[in-house]
Amino acid sequence: MSRLPRSCRCGQIHVSGERCPQQPSVHTAEWNKTRNRIIKRDRGICWLCGGLGANSVDHIIARANGGTNDDSNLRAAHSVCNSRKGIS
Repeated sequence: MSRLPRSCRCGQIHVSGERCPQQPSVHTAEWNKTRNRIIKRDRGICWLCGGLGANSVDHIIARANGGTNDDSNLRAAHSVCNSRKGIS
């Protein structure tokens, strides 16, 4: 199966499945700081179910739909609630 090129928000064309070098990996130290800051800001309360102990961050507008990693687009969530959100 060949990989088809796709355009990216950075304006370049990438092979499908290739990560844009301008987009940081979600597992960087910077992302970990952002995640911890958002969870602390939201007092560990999951915005999806209202329960305590949120351990991940949800993008209000998904990055695939043009959302950013800006604090105003992020909210605390349980990882289970966050993964369920995409299931219809």
